[in-house]
Amino acid sequence: MKKWLIGGVAILMLSPTAALAQNTDTHPENTSPVIAYNVVANSKVTTWDQFTAEIVKQLNNFTPEIKITYSGSMTNFKDKFMDAYDKAQKQAVYASGHLESTAISADSSGNVTFKVKYFTNQSQEVAVQKKIDQVLKTIIKPSMTEFEKVKAINDYIVSNSDYGTKTKASPHSAYALLMEGQAVCQGYTLTAYKMLEQVGIESKYVVGFVNGNEDHAWNLVKVDGKWYHLDTTWNDPLPNRVGVSSYDYFLVTDAQLKKDHTWITSDYPAATSTTYSYMQNVHYAYQDKNTLYFSNTADNDKLYKLDLASGKKTKIIDKRALYITGADNFLYFSDFSNSGYLTKLNLKTLKMEVLVKQSVSDLRISDNHLVYNMNKKEQKLKIN
Repeated sequence: MKKWLIGGVAILMLSPTAALAQNTDTHPENTSPVIAYNVVANSKVTTWDQFTAEIVKQLNNFTPEIKITYSGSMTNFKDKFMDAYDKAQKQAVYASGHLESTAISADSSGNVTFKVKYFTNQSQEVAVQKKIDQVLKTIIKPSMTEFEKVKAINDYIVSNSDYGTKTKASPHSAYALLMEGQAVCQGYTLTAYKMLEQVGIESKYVVGFVNGNEDHAWNLVKVDGKWYHLDTTWNDPLPNRVGVSSYDYFLVTDAQLKKDHTWITSDYPAATSTTYSYMQNVHYAYQDKNTLYFSNTADNDKLYKLDLASGKKTKIIDKRALYITGADNFLYFSDFSNSGYLTKLNLKTLKMEVLVKQSVSDLRISDNHLVYNMNKKEQKLKIN
């Protein structure tokens, strides 16, 4: 009986094993302990479509050892089962994004075994699904438009994550991002993919390069029938700033993204719609109902508001406002037209009040307190 052994199979384009963003970490990653699973009994199939479907099912289950017995035509057998594995990876997008390596063995009787290493494991994926269910229940409402759903997912990921590799689980995994609050671009993109898929937004996992030759991953998303790029990693400021999101890589076109990203365009649908170009230059955003208050990087970080229904931007005051947050009818921000002093703005009267005459950062509201950093120490100020 002839037997083939194919070791170290490449993970193809859907699962870059070192897709880092913005900077490259050369240290070996921390991987979770190996856990023994019950090996799935041999699955018997007679067609290559059935063969592919079985691999998809097992990959989506994060099965470490996939055994299939094929009893159809043996013509070009080796090429056929390799092709089936390639097709399966393209269908099991989320699981394939977590693939670390695959070793394939087969014999001339049609028995094929795939020994798969993932960046995560079955128990971690149970935790991921539970966490995503909890998050989506909180941030997604039935009345939301597709745009609002994508924005809510982008904002959650960016606001609750830090780009990095200092995790116990693999930083390439959605588990690391959701459970440890830190990951590299692969973790950001896979988390976004799974969340988007669960709320009914069609998405694709894109791989390419940034800064010339650094591996990178991001999403393509379909909103109201049109494709857009979404790079949650690059919407998260580096170094990390708690609760801060930008939108320069939010629902953008191919032309916009090509300024600093490259990818094989023929492998993905074209993104040409400029419907959401008004989200550009929006930094340090704070949302109240359907209005975004933000620092406009196109106007020297001056304080603006954006009507999300119309896309209209309006300057509020001629002040450089960063780290914006708010409560009731007031905004709080660091006034960098005045040394970064902590400043309060009444949105009805536009009257400003300096609360702290020192430079502050990382403003947020928590339990009726304004929380901020000053001289690298967290401070609290009661606001009600």
